[in-house]
Amino acid sequence: MAIDRWLAVARPTKYKTTLTRPRVNICVVCTWALSVLLNTPHLLEMKATTSPDNEPQCEWVVLTHGTTRRVVAILEFSGKFFLPLLTASVTILSLNNHVKSSPALFQTNRGKAGLRLIRMCMLTAIVLGVCWFPNQLYYMLFKYDITELDTPMHHFTVVLCMLNSCVNPLIYCISNKIYRRHFCLLVCPWYRDRIIALEQTGSDPHSVANELRISKVYGPAVMSVTNSTHA
Repeated sequence: MAIDRWLAVARPTKYKTTLTRPRVNICVVCTWALSVLLNTPHLLEMKATTSPDNEPQCEWVVLTHGTTRRVVAILEFSGKFFLPLLTASVTILSLNNHVKSSPALFQTNRGKAGLRLIRMCMLTAIVLGVCWFPNQLYYMLFKYDITELDTPMHHFTVVLCMLNSCVNPLIYCISNKIYRRHFCLLVCPWYRDRIIALEQTGSDPHSVANELRISKVYGPAVMSVTNSTHA
């Protein structure tokens, strides 16, 4: 997705010829295959056992030892966290520099909206790194026999990872006016009239809602008088 955004902004004339449907399908399949490959060790590192109280539980199993175990840990850390975060960071910084080098294009309202979008992407990338780095580092140190799993600290890092998905919608609401409107529509159904009026007319939602209420109560004659008075 980061590369897709970069191509759309930095290479708009070559976007459709570069990301054709067959190439997109290949990228999606490769992404899923790589994700499954990187997470396969997790399926093999656990087995079902019973506790001393005869309660079913999962137990971690050590599959590799020594240098092999450490190499696998580095590959997992790089493939699942470091390289994706690096790709997202580099593409976003490149887009930011590209936008700043095109002042004539991005001084318009639409261009400023693009700048806000890039800042939002930068913020989500930072939050992604902050939320996932402790867990990935903790797991890599586990492969080096420095930390242990199923401890309070390990559980905290897992909760921090899950928190990333909860924080992203809040970032979108703070950074994007359109997302904020539709988020309010989702959680506040009584806000529907204002949003629909704004999308249809492009004017201020409060004034549009007031005009709609005046029209419903007093009819079109009073509406024409009201509009002429405001004019």
